Amino acid sequence: MAKKKAKQAKAKAKRAIPKAAPMRKKAVRKAKPAAAQGKMFTAEVTTAPCVPKIQEAVQEWRKRDYPGITDTTEKLLNHWFFNDHFLPNGQRFSYHPFQREAIETIVYLYEVAGKFRSKELIESYSTQKDLRLLQYDLFPRYCLKLATGTGKTKVISLAIAWQYFNAVEDPARFAATTLLIAPNVIVFERLKNDFEGGRIFTQDPVIPPELRIYWDHQSYMRGEPERAHSQGALYVTNIQQLYEARSRPDAEPDALQSVLGPKPRPNLDEPDPFFERVLERGNRVLVANDEAHHTHEEDSEWSRTIRRLHEGLEAKKQPGVVQLDMSATPRFSKGALFPWTVYDYPLKQAIMDRVVKRPFKGVAKGLRERRSDIASQKYQMYLTAGVKRWQEYRDKLMGFRRKPVLFIMMNSVADADEVGDYLRSKYPDEFGGDKLSVIHTDTTGEVRKKDVEEARLIAKEIDDPKSPVNCVVSVLMLREGWDVQSVTVVVGLRPYTSKANILPEQAIGRGLRLMFRGARVGEESTYQETLDVIGNDKFIKFVEDLEKIEGLEFDTVDLDKEPPKIEGIYPDPKKLDRDIVLPVISPILTRKTTLTDEIAALDVSKISVPTLPKKQDDEAAKLFRYEGYDIITLQKMIEREYKIPEVGTSQEVIGYYAKRIASTLKLPSQFAALVPKIREFLQDYAFGEKVDLDTPQMIQAISSGVAEFVTEKAFVQVLRERVVQQNEPQLENDGLPVSSTEPFPWSKSTLKANKTVFNLCAAGNTFEYDFCRFLEGASEVVSFAKLSEDYLHFSIPYIDSRANLRAYHPDFVAVTKDGVHHLIETKGREDLDVQHKDRAAIAWCENASKLTATQWVFHKILQEEFTKLKPDEFEDLVALEPLKFS
Repeated sequence: MAKKKAKQAKAKAKRAIPKAAPMRKKAVRKAKPAAAQGKMFTAEVTTAPCVPKIQEAVQEWRKRDYPGITDTTEKLLNHWFFNDHFLPNGQRFSYHPFQREAIETIVYLYEVAGKFRSKELIESYSTQKDLRLLQYDLFPRYCLKLATGTGKTKVISLAIAWQYFNAVEDPARFAATTLLIAPNVIVFERLKNDFEGGRIFTQDPVIPPELRIYWDHQSYMRGEPERAHSQGALYVTNIQQLYEARSRPDAEPDALQSVLGPKPRPNLDEPDPFFERVLERGNRVLVANDEAHHTHEEDSEWSRTIRRLHEGLEAKKQPGVVQLDMSATPRFSKGALFPWTVYDYPLKQAIMDRVVKRPFKGVAKGLRERRSDIASQKYQMYLTAGVKRWQEYRDKLMGFRRKPVLFIMMNSVADADEVGDYLRSKYPDEFGGDKLSVIHTDTTGEVRKKDVEEARLIAKEIDDPKSPVNCVVSVLMLREGWDVQSVTVVVGLRPYTSKANILPEQAIGRGLRLMFRGARVGEESTYQETLDVIGNDKFIKFVEDLEKIEGLEFDTVDLDKEPPKIEGIYPDPKKLDRDIVLPVISPILTRKTTLTDEIAALDVSKISVPTLPKKQDDEAAKLFRYEGYDIITLQKMIEREYKIPEVGTSQEVIGYYAKRIASTLKLPSQFAALVPKIREFLQDYAFGEKVDLDTPQMIQAISSGVAEFVTEKAFVQVLRERVVQQNEPQLENDGLPVSSTEPFPWSKSTLKANKTVFNLCAAGNTFEYDFCRFLEGASEVVSFAKLSEDYLHFSIPYIDSRANLRAYHPDFVAVTKDGVHHLIETKGREDLDVQHKDRAAIAWCENASKLTATQWVFHKILQEEFTKLKPDEFEDLVALEPLKFS
């Protein structure tokens, strides 16, 4: 019965969806300039057919501050991307810009554009006219292409939270249940490490504080039984567990199960398979596929399993599936990207942004194969070069408490075993015993079953400095799931063929992840990590295929003449007399959880706004001016952003206003308190006289975009400052010594300086370099330090222009001979939040001075003024002051 049903559906789909001619032209996306990268990048990079136009639409939508989304989604985006976050260990955390763009893209397509089929995506956004459409285009399906090592799991966690929190209010449209599928056990183990016990949702800033009360969510790893019922649930498994459970001899056909329910388990101690449990929860289900390049074959068991779930939900009159595919290489066998790819962050851009290591092709004089049937002799030159390079990385990284790993890929199991034995005997101190591991794979790159447990443990522990493993030898490059950070040298000694079904990015992808996690990336990155790729001619040819696909041209490195360049910044034990201790003060600013009393005491008669027009052509409309706009210009600017749903009463309009204002202030519980104040404002003051809001004319007047824009902005401006509560500052401990900064790598400018506790003064730009040199030369300065934003956990809280609680990181600290301590900000350009930061820094210095026996003073030094003055002494610098605020 099930087979007959599937054939009917397939035939119907073929009739309904026309097939077009083959693809003829590739979509092209311009790459960002990369002058500093030498010859590495070509001018263009190909992308999926829908990506360019989708990204244009998303960027325009973002500029307009996300119109058309739910209030819940607005809270989530604001929390994720407009607040500063810190991990439990005090380390600063922020989502990468491309992670933000990825989640914004699916939010836009799902909530705003309403594109729920691959056919709709192609018709609306494709830059190619002739594309072959999906045979089974049954439910929303989006693919996000994110380069290896760029944090796809983070995006998955945000997508789960976005769907879940919206499903609390709208379970038919959004998914409270997620099924997260891995292609194999190794990938499952990686996902388990992030999601088990809901770990990623508590360690990362996924859940906004104001929504935490609604987080009723359980995370289940494969094999775990159902716990107490929760509103939302995440089920994490590998695909084999799903379809193997469905293919048991006693499994009932889908049609029969939809009528009778699943067959009772013979062993009641075993948990139900996830498929039936997800189906039982009903409503909409988010299916997230990790390493989803496996899903392009519509007749594969993976794709069939998802369709069976969708059909099972539909049979129960439930909304069905939303599918999210995540992959670095979502390509068909001939290389074309999946047409349902909606976002593309390619390897090329990831390298430019320093989100992953930058690969170099290692070359050396006389590097060649020898004539021998014994692998270690045949490839001895390559092995020696790889070991030597690994030793150079080891010596350079020793001071950073990091351990590099050498990765070697061989042509056969016998070769891998022989090379492993050779390295153990030749280099017993480095690779003897458990310091080297040989992991066998089959001809497709999957770890052999008997080696899975060892591979799983190594992948889990190898990045720990305590792990003994320095070298891994394998047949083929290990595939998905081997996502370790410590690989610095890859030695490839085998050809790659289509039989292996491995793409070029997968070949070097296992070594791309950054070793120094958590530091800034992109333009603010201070260090470029590297990966050296060494191999015989056939392997290097394979790497060059990747260069063609990604529009890259990797630089070469002379292994004999160019050692790894890793400049270290660290506190010098011989210079501890130059140390400076920063007071640790309890936060003086916290967000209030309620404004009920403040709203009740609000005098709305004092809210100053231009008189709102009752009609479009009345006198008030002619005289209307707001923030430099006349009424026509303002209407055009906001007509898309402010469109009130169809309403019948003034109370509905006021309720909508109250909900918007409470959402903007991130205080949803204040809805009821706002309603009477908004009514009073509109009824008695906004229109220049008292009006009856319940007449049709006035309902139309208050429903206009201009009325909403002015009212919402006026109330937010009045209440925003009251959201923040001033607390009495206290010293939390003995202080934070600058010398507690963790050692960190640096590839920008440095200056040798005697007055700093560090071995070198790190300068992020020319201005900072000149300022370091000035402080070193100023006779009044006793000691100074450039403060690291990433490796010294010091910041000052402030409230930004959006009423978000943020963290300000000053640039320098200095001590002068009179004992005064100076907190210094060097500023090249000003942004919207500079004054907020300045006020917070001044307040911090005042409190630090009161709470300690030391005077603290804040200085902001503008680059233009500093360059003009060319000061020699610190007192000259102070001449650029004082800071003045209204």
